[in-house]
Amino acid sequence: MDFRLSDEQQMLKDSVERFVAGEAAFNHARRSFDRAHWAKMAELGWLMLLIPEARGGLGAGLADAALLTEGLGRGLVNTPFVSSAVISTALLAHADDGGALLEAMAAGDAIVALATEESGSHYDLTRITATAAKDDARYSLRGEKIVVPDGADASHFLVSARLSGKLALLIVEATAPNLSVRRYRTLDHASACDLHMFNTPAALVIADAEAALERAIDHARILLAAEALGCMEAATALTAEYLKTRKQFGRTLSSFQTLTHRIADMFVRGEHLRSIILRAISLGDAPVPHRAAAASAALLSAIDAGEFVCGQAIQLHGGIGMTEEYVIGHYYKRIRAIGRTYGDAEFHRGRHTALTQRSA
Repeated sequence: MDFRLSDEQQMLKDSVERFVAGEAAFNHARRSFDRAHWAKMAELGWLMLLIPEARGGLGAGLADAALLTEGLGRGLVNTPFVSSAVISTALLAHADDGGALLEAMAAGDAIVALATEESGSHYDLTRITATAAKDDARYSLRGEKIVVPDGADASHFLVSARLSGKLALLIVEATAPNLSVRRYRTLDHASACDLHMFNTPAALVIADAEAALERAIDHARILLAAEALGCMEAATALTAEYLKTRKQFGRTLSSFQTLTHRIADMFVRGEHLRSIILRAISLGDAPVPHRAAAASAALLSAIDAGEFVCGQAIQLHGGIGMTEEYVIGHYYKRIRAIGRTYGDAEFHRGRHTALTQRSA
């Protein structure tokens, strides 16, 4: 695998850095989703990054999207990029009549949130009780979904349900009749919602979606790990700079060797995670056991490393690291939220072990 960035990838990386340093710079007072940022991302072409060229997109790869999510993580930009522009576009590309919605998503006019989790699922995509039924040419949904990532800002929901014994995906408008949406904000100020559906009208996207859904979620896990890496890199850089300027006992904190060793440990954990993410990207289209194990390893490593790096960053900053106005605590919150999206540490540890044993 060639780790050097292509000219196009370097341009993408540079544009993300400019975006994060400029109009999307951190502001604790407006950590919630900013539609102006979303419109700018659409203007830059980022929302069509993973849409196939045959469907009017750029047809880029997982490595390109990882550069983007890493940069957004570094800047703590709160967007539904992974849920809408990664997972949902990948799944809607399978639908014969999904072109109009894909076009609206690429333009930033539509946001699609994936609704898979239920109260008894515990991140298992197949353990669901929601059902779909067909009446002539129409479909309807019954059931509940919880903690839908980015759901509070969504214009549509991509809902998993049982249809004729198979796991199907159906699209539902946020304003559809017989749909109850309870919106709220999560720990990291991102949006989420719970859905209650009772004969809610829907359109079928994929009748047998299990394999496509697992693949899209694994790609999302890898990109969330890349976002966590961006958070860790920024937290490490901010902490190193803080130690150079903060004085104690008449000396800068960076002159205390034990503290610089902790910064070195933070950096090493980040670089180790980077290597695991690169391996996962290289296996993004591999057979299921290898791809899935690599994706779980990436997100599990991101959870563990992120806890360490951001925890150390808060400790080394002291009291200011605990304040709402300072950025370090927000990196830690984002890491904690990533560690509960599409699987927690316990889930991925068990999944990775089972998949590795199966491959062996």
